Amino acid sequence: MKKIAVVVLCVLATSLYAQKKGVDANNNVLGAVATFGPDGANVGGSSVIYNPPRPIDGTIHVFDTWRNNAIIQTTGGMTLRLRDNINLNARRNVFESKIGTDSVFTFDFTNIEKMVVNNKTYKNIFSPVEGGYRLVEVVAETDDFAIYKDYKIDIKEGNPNPMLAQQNDKYLMKDSYYVKKGRSFKKFKLKKSSFLKLAGSKADMLEAYADKNDLNFRDEKDLEKIASYYGSL
Repeated sequence: MKKIAVVVLCVLATSLYAQKKGVDANNNVLGAVATFGPDGANVGGSSVIYNPPRPIDGTIHVFDTWRNNAIIQTTGGMTLRLRDNINLNARRNVFESKIGTDSVFTFDFTNIEKMVVNNKTYKNIFSPVEGGYRLVEVVAETDDFAIYKDYKIDIKEGNPNPMLAQQNDKYLMKDSYYVKKGRSFKKFKLKKSSFLKLAGSKADMLEAYADKNDLNFRDEKDLEKIASYYGSL
């Protein structure tokens, strides 16, 4: 508890100082956050944005706006808060905060246990499917299994021919679901039959609960409620 209190007070003090100096408070907060890992280890750093040689339509960021709040839990047991300045870069698979017109602060999950952004939890997990670590959204989590959502970016190639409608390349946001149960980690389809199979002997009770409360197994918020009920059985 002492660690949490000290960190929050330090961040608030930095924020207030920045407001007095007439600069973006979050920039100073991010500078402080960078050294709040365990034993002073970094939880991120700045990087420069390089624009592609030719314009690309669309966006590589998951959220429509950067004005999102974040709660950061470090592996050292600290809790950090960031206001109105965070987004998920699906192409780089990292969280970013703006610190300038051409630079961002990139969060390194080596010393971060999880982040909560817009009431959704994100973790860095090892994906055997991808053959490496991925920053994923936690859709549902119980003692027996977890369902994750992974965002990626594809590029739809345009055509330089001015007679065609789409001249520029375009970013396409795509997502995939995965389920982790024991040592098993595989792709998952967000549908009723898949979840009930995952639930095993509790399937009938979950189906009755979903029907009674008009919950849809394809809806992420409803699925979270169903998983929570599963954990209570």
